[in-house]
Amino acid sequence: MDLLSILNDSAKSKQEKIDSIGITRDLLDYGDLNVEEAVKIMDMLVKYVVVQEDNDIREAMLNAILEGENSHDIGKELDLSPIVSHLSVFNDECISYILTMMGYSGKEEYRGIMESFKHNPRLEDDVAEALLELNHAQK
Repeated sequence: MDLLSILNDSAKSKQEKIDSIGITRDLLDYGDLNVEEAVKIMDMLVKYVVVQEDNDIREAMLNAILEGENSHDIGKELDLSPIVSHLSVFNDECISYILTMMGYSGKEEYRGIMESFKHNPRLEDDVAEALLELNHAQK
């Protein structure tokens, strides 16, 4: 059963869904995927994370995306617009992951969005790190 089928299966427990996301994360991190395959999986996760209602499942999906970005150095190839256009649905823990992803993207258009979170005491360090990543990715 593929990940989307598991996530859409109401008979599956939350833990089963998180475990399946973990398998996908490990595949992105340690699997023998080429860049195209990794981007395809991560694009699916990017599109699907916004429709998830459970924060733990969202966080697991965002963690998988971030691991894929790190392992394949493909932050610039990902289209984060589905996530960025739905930032209001995410809690601070998820926003932390998203800030890092925006930093890895190297896209200047995200700078203002990232800076808008610097007044949140729980995210100010994440914003600073993400801005450093953004500056580094633009070099």
